[in-house]
Amino acid sequence: MNKSNDATIDIPLTTVVTNTGVRPVVQTESSAYGHQLTSSNPSQNEKAAVYGKNVAGRRRVESNMRQGQDGEEEILTQMGKIYERILNFSVVTRYFLYVLPLALIIALPIIIGATAARKSRIGGVRIMWFFLWFEIVWLSLWVSKLAAKTVPWVFQFLCGIVSSGTRKYVVVLQALEIPLSLTGWALASLATFVPLMTRNPDRRSEKDTGVQPWENIVQKILAASLITSLIYLAEKVVIQLISIGYHRKQFNAKIQTSKRHIYLLSLLYDASRRLFPAYCREFLEEDYVINGSLHLALAKTPSGRVRPGSATPLRFVQNVGRFGDKLTAAFGNIAQEVTGRQVFNPEAPHSIVVEALEKNRSSEALAKRIWMSFVVEGKDTLYEEDIKEVLGAGREVEAEECFDCLDRDHNGDVSLDEMILTVCEFGRDRRSIVNSLHDVDQAINVLDGLLCSVVFILSILIFVAFLNTSFTTTLATAGTALLSMSFVFATTTQEVLGSCIFLFVKHPYDVGDRVDINGMQLTVEHISLLFTVFKQVSDHKMTQVPNIVLNTVWVDNVSRSSAMRERLLININFDTSLEDIQLLRNEMEAFVRDKDNCRDFQPDIDVELTGINAMDKMELKVEIRHKARLSNWANETVRAARRSKFMCALVLGLRKIPIYAPGGGGATLGSSDMPTYSVSVSDAEAAAKREAFAKTKEAKRLVPSPAVVHPTPDATGDSTGADIPSN
Repeated sequence: MNKSNDATIDIPLTTVVTNTGVRPVVQTESSAYGHQLTSSNPSQNEKAAVYGKNVAGRRRVESNMRQGQDGEEEILTQMGKIYERILNFSVVTRYFLYVLPLALIIALPIIIGATAARKSRIGGVRIMWFFLWFEIVWLSLWVSKLAAKTVPWVFQFLCGIVSSGTRKYVVVLQALEIPLSLTGWALASLATFVPLMTRNPDRRSEKDTGVQPWENIVQKILAASLITSLIYLAEKVVIQLISIGYHRKQFNAKIQTSKRHIYLLSLLYDASRRLFPAYCREFLEEDYVINGSLHLALAKTPSGRVRPGSATPLRFVQNVGRFGDKLTAAFGNIAQEVTGRQVFNPEAPHSIVVEALEKNRSSEALAKRIWMSFVVEGKDTLYEEDIKEVLGAGREVEAEECFDCLDRDHNGDVSLDEMILTVCEFGRDRRSIVNSLHDVDQAINVLDGLLCSVVFILSILIFVAFLNTSFTTTLATAGTALLSMSFVFATTTQEVLGSCIFLFVKHPYDVGDRVDINGMQLTVEHISLLFTVFKQVSDHKMTQVPNIVLNTVWVDNVSRSSAMRERLLININFDTSLEDIQLLRNEMEAFVRDKDNCRDFQPDIDVELTGINAMDKMELKVEIRHKARLSNWANETVRAARRSKFMCALVLGLRKIPIYAPGGGGATLGSSDMPTYSVSVSDAEAAAKREAFAKTKEAKRLVPSPAVVHPTPDATGDSTGADIPSN
C-alpha cells in the first residue's frame, strides 16, 4: 500500500532502451519460420519500389520551357508541341515522319522524269534513274537502321540458346547500332550506284554501258566512304570489347558478391517480418525509417522525447503510401500468377533491402531490426543457432552462409555494433561499385573520343588516296608532316598509352578504396582516363595526380587487403630483463583475447627485441594482427578506434610491469630522492682506488693484457745541455 509521504510516488520513470534481443524463446522444436521468401530472385528489378514517392506532390505543371543545347531554356511553340506529340506517338509515326517527307520530295523528279521529261539527263543519265538512286540511298539508311536494331535479337535467338555466355555480346551489338547502320548504308549506296547509272534499260538499249569520268569519281568517293565506315565500325567494336572485358574482369565478382549479400539480407529481413510484422510495436520506428523518408527526429523535443501529436500527420501520409504499396503488390501478385514472374511488388524484401542500403540511416535501422528480431530476449549476441532456429529445417546451408556473411571476424557471435557496421559496409560497397562503373565508363568515353580523332585522320588519308592520282607524293608529304608533329605530340601520346595500360590493365584501385601512395593515406574519389582524384585522410584535401605518374609508384591498396599487421617500435631501458618482456607479452595477449577485443584483433601477438643501439637502450618491437573486418583499415573511424584502444592497453601494460624508458626508472639527480653532494679524499687514497679498479677491470678480461714496463728513475740525471769538461 502506497503512503502519502512516499518520496518515490512522483518520480517520473523513463524507459531504458537496451541492446538485447526481443525474440521470445521458442520452447518447442517447431520452427518460427516456415514460409518461403517472398522474393528470392536476385536478378529481379532492384528499383521496383522507390519508397517515399507517395508523399510527393501530384499536381502536374504545364511548361513550355525546355533545355537547349547551350544550357539555356527555350520556349516551345505550338507547332513544336504538335511535332513532339506526333513524334512520340509511336515508332511507326516517328519513322514515317522521318522518312516520308524527304522521300516524297525525291520522288517528284522521278515521276517527272518518267512522264513529262523523258529526255532530260544529268551527266548522260536520265533524271529518273539518277534520282531513283538518291531514293535508294535515302531509304537504305533507314533499312540499315532497322536491320541494325534487329541484329541483336537475331543473335540472342540463335546464339543465346546454344550458349548463355554469348548473350552478353547482345549489349555490344546494341551499342553498335549506329556504326552498323552507317556501314550498311555505305555498302548499299556503293552496290547500287554503278548498276543504276550504267546498266539501266536506257543505257543498255543505247549499248553504252561504260563508266563515265564523273561516275568513276563518285564510285571512288563511295568506296572510300565504305572503307571509312568499316574502320569506324572496327574502332567501336574495339571500344565495346574493352568495355565488356574490363567490366567482366574487374566488377563481375564484386557485383555477384554484392547481389549475394543483398539476397541473404532479404532472406533475413523476410524472416524478421514473419516473426514481427511490419510496423509492429517493437519495430515501429525502424520500419518507418526503412520503408520511407520519415525522420522521427523532426518530431522530437531537444530533450529527446517525442513531441505529442507532431509525428501523427507525417505518419498518416506515409500510411496512405503504405496502402498504395499494398494495392500495387496485390496487382503484382495477380501478374505473377499470369506471367510466372514477379513484377512491381513494392513490398518484396529484395526491393526494401535495396532501397534501405542507399542511405546509412536506413541501413542502420535494417541491421537493428534483423539483429533484435533474431536474438533471444536477454541475450546481447547473435549466434548461428538463432538463425537456424528462425529459418527452420531445410535451410541450414543458407543459415550458415548468412551467419558467415555477418560474422566478419569469425569469433562465433555477432554483436549489434558489428551487425550495423557490416550492413552499412554492404551499402557502401554497392554505392562504390556504381561510382566505379560510372567513372570507368567516362574514361572509356574519353578513349573513344581519342580513337575517333585517329579514325578521322585516317579517313582523310583514305579519301585522298582514292581521289589523288599521285598518292605516293602526297603520302610522302603527309608522312613528313606527321613525323615533324610527332615530336610535339610524343609526350601526350606516351601519357595516353601509359594511362590506358594503368587504368584498363593494371587497375590498382577503384572508387572508394583506401590506398597508401608514397607514405600518404588517400581515398579514391574519382577516376578518369588521364588522372585520378584522391582525398587525403588526414585533412580531406582533394589531390589530383596524373595516371602516368601513378604508373611508376607503389600503390598499397588497403581496401583490397585481408588481415593486416601493425608493428610498433618502443625504446626501453637497457637494464630491462627478459622476464619483464615476457610479462609484457602475457599482458598484451590477455588484452587481445578479451571478449571485448577479440572481434578486432587476432589472438596471437609478437614481442621481440630488435636492437641494442649504442648499448644505451634496447629497441622493442610489438606486432599486432588485426582481423579482416569492415574492409580492414578502409574505415578510418574503426581503424583509429582500434589503434587508440591498443595503444592505451600497451601503456597500461608498460606501467604495470613496469618497463622504463632509456635512462629511466631511477630518481632524478638533484631531487630529494637522489641529492647531490661532494667528498674530499687524499691523494694516496685516490691513487689506491684507481689501482684497485684497474686490477678489477683486468681480472674480467678473458685474455690478460700485456704487462707495461715503466722505467725506474736513476740517481744521476742526464743534462740536456752540453757537458763541461773538468779541469
